[in-house]
Amino acid sequence: MIKGEKIYLRAILKSDITYLNEWKNDVKTFQYLGGGFIPTSIDQQEKWIDSLIDTSGNDKRFIISGNDGSPLGMVGLYGINWRDRTCEIGIYIGNHSAKGKGVGKEACELMEYFAKEHLNLRKIKLNVVTENTKALQMWSSLGYIKAGEYKAERYIKGEYKDLSLMEKMIN
Repeated sequence: MIKGEKIYLRAILKSDITYLNEWKNDVKTFQYLGGGFIPTSIDQQEKWIDSLIDTSGNDKRFIISGNDGSPLGMVGLYGINWRDRTCEIGIYIGNHSAKGKGVGKEACELMEYFAKEHLNLRKIKLNVVTENTKALQMWSSLGYIKAGEYKAERYIKGEYKDLSLMEKMIN
């Protein structure tokens, strides 16, 4: 467990499938994410839950929990490059009542700590849809800088949207 002030990050359990499926099927939660919104059955998610649970490879995913134990979302480090000591970060808050309360920001700070102190990583990268101004503001407030942009990169609700590439040195 990685403990913060308002939240903690914990390993994903098979019993989290109910929350993960509910969040995956919420267009507001998934429309801006890399995989986009695609309704998914719990049966399909059960086929890949083991890959979410497995932290032995180059992806490290965690459930974001409130201090009362309630699951709020998921955060992860992806595509860890052990030679160059870099990775990508991804996050979503699935519990709508937790949005706008600093949960995402604190979860990212905890992941940065984990990446630096326990994995010896030095740089975190991410992609964010440019029109997602709330996300851009959060990443900027965490010290991520825009490194570039892909034009008309991600298809969302019938339109191609620009994607901002951001990065942060953590050591």
